[in-house]
Amino acid sequence: MSRSSVLSLSLFRDVAAFGAVIAQIGGRRTWTALLFLILGSLTEGISILLLVPLLHLVGRADQDFAVRLPNNDFVRWLVPDGTLQLTTVLCALIGLVAVQAAFNRFKSVYMAKLLFDFINRLRMNLFESIGKARWGVFTRMRSSDLDHALTGDIDRVQGAAFALLMLVQIAVLLAGYLLVSVFISPVMTLFAVVIGILMFVALQPFRARATAFGRVLTANRQDQYRTVSEFLGGIKVAKSLNVEASYFAQLQSTLERMKADNIDYVRNSTIGTALFQVASVVGLSLFIYVALVRFNLSLAEIVVLLLVFMRIAPRFMDMQTQAQQVLINLPAYAAMRSLQTRFDAEREPGDAEAGEGGKLSLATGLNIRDVCFGYGDDPTRTVVTDITFGLPAGKVTALIGPSGSGKSTIADMLLGLLEPTAGKILVDGVEIDAANRRRWRGQVAYVPQDVFLLHDTIAANLRLAAPQASDEDLWTALRAAHAGEFVERLDLRLGTEVGDRGVRLSGGERQRIALARALLRKPSLLILDEATSALDWQNQSLIAKSIDGLRGTMTILTIAHRPSMIAFADWVVAVENGRIVEVGQYQRLKAKAGSRLSRMLSGEQSESEREPADVA
Repeated sequence: MSRSSVLSLSLFRDVAAFGAVIAQIGGRRTWTALLFLILGSLTEGISILLLVPLLHLVGRADQDFAVRLPNNDFVRWLVPDGTLQLTTVLCALIGLVAVQAAFNRFKSVYMAKLLFDFINRLRMNLFESIGKARWGVFTRMRSSDLDHALTGDIDRVQGAAFALLMLVQIAVLLAGYLLVSVFISPVMTLFAVVIGILMFVALQPFRARATAFGRVLTANRQDQYRTVSEFLGGIKVAKSLNVEASYFAQLQSTLERMKADNIDYVRNSTIGTALFQVASVVGLSLFIYVALVRFNLSLAEIVVLLLVFMRIAPRFMDMQTQAQQVLINLPAYAAMRSLQTRFDAEREPGDAEAGEGGKLSLATGLNIRDVCFGYGDDPTRTVVTDITFGLPAGKVTALIGPSGSGKSTIADMLLGLLEPTAGKILVDGVEIDAANRRRWRGQVAYVPQDVFLLHDTIAANLRLAAPQASDEDLWTALRAAHAGEFVERLDLRLGTEVGDRGVRLSGGERQRIALARALLRKPSLLILDEATSALDWQNQSLIAKSIDGLRGTMTILTIAHRPSMIAFADWVVAVENGRIVEVGQYQRLKAKAGSRLSRMLSGEQSESEREPADVA
């Protein structure tokens, strides 16, 4: 088997598999749509057949214009005298075309619903696969690629699905036209079919180029989306560094590459169109010559056959066009399916248990025993190694250490986002595992350094944590986070929109909103990951008092580089290079000379003593 034959067979399998997915998601409606296509083809074929007896009237000497029907039992049963008046036939033709137009409208709406239900199901399947995956898989992917898959790729899949449905519709219409022409002249019908098949086969190289172009288009659009997404996501940094021009140049390069690829594809595809047009004229000329000279068909039969041929020829071109559209956009479906398969393989276990059962008890505390964690397949490359410490219930534990020491990784494991590659995390003696991890996560509130806020009102952002919370609950949480005072000063108060990612608020205000949202959740465990880094010392002091007031109502883990933000801690855990190097009560470690905590405190004091000289 030649390479081109193998390629054609592979493309056919890909298209067939794609069509099978449409049929599977559409269910019975897919077969109903196919039935509608067949009925539409039949009605159009019947309306064309009615032209044959009408054309036979042209040039007749008698003026009654009675249409003589074929002489058979069925016709004699319907019309005993075997003739119909011209007005009757014309009214039947008008009525049939009117019914056909109404039916086509209904069919188009039905097909549109089928198409959008298919696309929406695909989009939701991918969206759910992404949402149900383990957190670890997100750390290895670009967020812009996920955005592009859910928008650009899905839109191209919609184009492929639409083109495939049109391809099926054209095929059914062609079958209907050929059935009509068979009644007139089977031999000429075979002649037209051979011409059409030869032209379609001759254009196969152009369909192969469409597939290659589709793959290139997928890669180019991903590059374009990444550039735009990264620029908009970091536009403040880009402008502060005056590097906007580098992004402009990068996008310009991608767009120029896309332009060159598109022009090259258009140049090749228009060659195919031109060849088809020339071949159509040659085929039509041969058709007329053979019909007149070889088979001596009547004028009425030739006119109808020409009408059918003139309708069939563009349909073959449409088949080529729609086939190319399918092949151009099909790589987007392959990319989307590959991404979904990857996320399905990383699906978080125990999803069925989400929300089921009661809360895990946290009356004694959490115990982290010999925990290790590493990204990737190499077990020797660990972020944290042999981590063992405890978080007493109702107490405040501070996790300190230099940047990159593994503090946030530990927090993510305690949050239930990351799964330890070795060791156990126990809540009152119960291990957090696949069966209860999501349930545990429902008891934990997390305030990160980089606050996420919706482009919505303050109330909407708070209710992310507790959708049923009353306004009174919102104000209680805001005051506990020392955010109530500044929210009360706003004109719309809880109804104030915070802008994209909270851009209309200061950094400190954003983090206080995030803290209020966490407190609204009423968690068993509150994790603060550098959550007050953007606050001035006065607000830090207020937040520290607020957190200190929560002692006994929940277990708190605070991660901070600033010693002033751990002064309210009961216990301190120090981490360096992914290992625990110090654990103890805050006051004892503070008083112990040479401890990590005492060195941290003395470092901050020395820095504050130097500040006046530096300012001077």
